Amino acid sequence: MSTLFSALSNPDTVLALFEVAQTGLIVIDKDYQVVLANEEAGRLIGGKPNCLSNLTTCHELFFGKPAPCADCPVPDATKPWPKTKSIVIKGRDGADQFVKVSMIPWEGYTVLNLHDVTRELNLLRNVDLAKKELRAKNILLERRQQEIAGKTQFLEQLIDHLPDALVTVNETFGIQRKNAAVATILPQADGRKCHELLGSETPCLDCPAALGFDAANGQKKSHVVEGRFFTEIITASPGGGLLLFRDTTRQIQLIEQIRETRLALTRKNEILSGLVSLGAFMQKATEPQAVIEYFMEMFLPVIKADKAAVIINDIREGNLWFTFQKGLDEETLKGLSRAYLSRDVQSSRIKVYESEFFPWETGVQIDLRGASGKRVGIIVLPTSYSDEDGELTKLFTEPLGADIHNRLLMRQLEEKANTDPLTGLYNRGYLDAVLEEERKKQEEFDIPHAVVEADVNGLKKVNDKYGHEAGDAYILKVTELFKQNVRSSDVVARTGGDEFVILLVDANHASAEQFIARLTVKA
Repeated sequence: MSTLFSALSNPDTVLALFEVAQTGLIVIDKDYQVVLANEEAGRLIGGKPNCLSNLTTCHELFFGKPAPCADCPVPDATKPWPKTKSIVIKGRDGADQFVKVSMIPWEGYTVLNLHDVTRELNLLRNVDLAKKELRAKNILLERRQQEIAGKTQFLEQLIDHLPDALVTVNETFGIQRKNAAVATILPQADGRKCHELLGSETPCLDCPAALGFDAANGQKKSHVVEGRFFTEIITASPGGGLLLFRDTTRQIQLIEQIRETRLALTRKNEILSGLVSLGAFMQKATEPQAVIEYFMEMFLPVIKADKAAVIINDIREGNLWFTFQKGLDEETLKGLSRAYLSRDVQSSRIKVYESEFFPWETGVQIDLRGASGKRVGIIVLPTSYSDEDGELTKLFTEPLGADIHNRLLMRQLEEKANTDPLTGLYNRGYLDAVLEEERKKQEEFDIPHAVVEADVNGLKKVNDKYGHEAGDAYILKVTELFKQNVRSSDVVARTGGDEFVILLVDANHASAEQFIARLTVKA
């Protein structure tokens, strides 16, 4: 034994032992410098380092890093010897090699035992991949089996949920299988022969399958049982046939209904023809009142009504362009118009009349709307109508609403001639016309209005000191103040260089004073 230990003290002996080792061995000093490496280590790392001529560290050798690895276990005093670390290095062919490094201290050095586990890892990976493939195949197979079972179950459920009776029979007409619909459709669901299902003890006369189901394949036969009509469809199948019984009683009844519907279709065709005539009349008519009158002559018979009122908005909110009535007195029309001009209706806080405003116990309001969806007027009728008539009503009222909307747009274009070029406000001529309209509205509907006069102080000084451009800017600022504090139904007019008039619709003296107070605060 002493001779053995003496031999181990010989450097050549130690080197020889290093070389015969079947694993890579590398010795490093405390500075991680490689002082010794055997041939197997050189094979793993792609070349044996010349430890005497080149100072190479283990981290440079393995990873090409100038500094030790952050997770190097060698200096970690908390981990006992031997210490291990798994690394990945590049082999001679450039491929990744997985190496398990075992570390032990030796005479002030650290011996790194390199064990190439690449093959083992690849085998484990291949085994794992094979397991996953097998698992995936099993899952796919299981899913396929479930799909087949599901489809089979679905097909059986589908057959049972068919609305028609389905029966399979053998060559002697004995029933082999029948679906759930047989019990609800056929007269004798407990029959053992197909003809017994129809209440007959003997095969049907002129049965197409009398000479075999192959000869009867695809043929149909009609049956009448207790006033009910059935159609039998025959399909040949192995060892017999597949019979489908369809209850056609409803279809026969529908034929009768179709005959009755023809009259209704004729009526609708007449209505559509009338709509075409209405469209042509709207294109050539110059007066909207004539359009409304023509419309009423066609529309009221459609909904079986003889009375109606039509109220059309003007381009200025809170004002009426015109009204029309048929079968009503002027006082009733006046009451409806007064209710329509209420603030709640005009501001859209309510969409329809309150029942108290209708001159009848029951009534219905139909809105007339333009392409933008904005209400341009209403039709008031003494009675409601069916859903079918409601659809027909849309066919009439939608083109009428579009026509009124287009005529209002034309009035707006004509009205632009009555505006002040600088401010865009209305001029004196337009104001006078509007004041006359409001005067008539107050007389007819008792709807008050207020007029506020205003002038711009210091406009002349601004013009003299800063020029007319500054004066115009001053006027525009005042104009914007007015616009921001009036309602869409009110009218602001510029009647002179620095003079303005504001018409407050549906307003009294107190409302005007409140308006002036708001302007004074914001001025």
